[in-house]
Amino acid sequence: MTSSPRSGFDRFLVRVTRLLMQPGRVPLAVMRRLPFGSYELRCALDLFPRPHYAYGVQQAAELARRLGVGRISVIEFGVAGGAGLVEMSRQARLASAATGVHIEVYGFDTGAGLPKPTDHRDLPYIWREGDFSMDVDALQARLPDAVLILGNIADTAREFLDDRRPAPIGFVSIDVDFYSSTAAALGVFAGDHKYFLPRVFCYLDDTVGDDDQILHNEFVGELCAIREFNEANTALKLAPINGLRHKRAVAAPWNDNIYALHRFDHPDYGRYVGRPDSETELPLV
Repeated sequence: MTSSPRSGFDRFLVRVTRLLMQPGRVPLAVMRRLPFGSYELRCALDLFPRPHYAYGVQQAAELARRLGVGRISVIEFGVAGGAGLVEMSRQARLASAATGVHIEVYGFDTGAGLPKPTDHRDLPYIWREGDFSMDVDALQARLPDAVLILGNIADTAREFLDDRRPAPIGFVSIDVDFYSSTAAALGVFAGDHKYFLPRVFCYLDDTVGDDDQILHNEFVGELCAIREFNEANTALKLAPINGLRHKRAVAAPWNDNIYALHRFDHPDYGRYVGRPDSETELPLV
């Protein structure tokens, strides 16, 4: 499935924008303020403040549209101050308007910042208990169309599917810093296929990090949790989207944080979703 804009005019705008955004020309911040283009085009050109969320939500909605799925869910693990969840909710509204797919939004957090690190895999040399605390009441007021789920993720993620029975999950952002919290969040993927699209787009924030003593590798942190998840599952694999930055109209660092959860045994995994010449679609259900 390609993320390229559909219309010839939009594809022309992509080429023009690539030229404008070359070094020394129009900066991205200026481009973002220009009121032009479809939602799909603005996603392709990274013209939203959190382009990784725009990409994940848009791609999940587009996959659902091609499968004829009328409702999906998107999730953020690690809400903190809430700016990301607010943007995810906005992207859900925009993607719904563009695709006709209704999108439910969920955010998971302790509500009290990071818990106490469990061992060295939680990188206690860089993360501290209580970091990234939340003003719950203020955030709730900014989230009229998202569900905030507070508590220990090890408990809330495990209970989520049975308690909420959400629409199929299509995009998940995991930004919980710790190995232990990431492992708990990944536990939600063990649920029944009916709660997921056959491929779930994922943003894993803490797999690269900045250049400030954060030395991510497969033996600690999120990468360790991902490795162990893949080792423990045969028909579920979480893997980076190879070469994503080379397929995007605008290459960006966040491209390296995008993964896809492949549910190989999902009944719709092998269902064709390539764009047909006629652009005919299945009716939404």
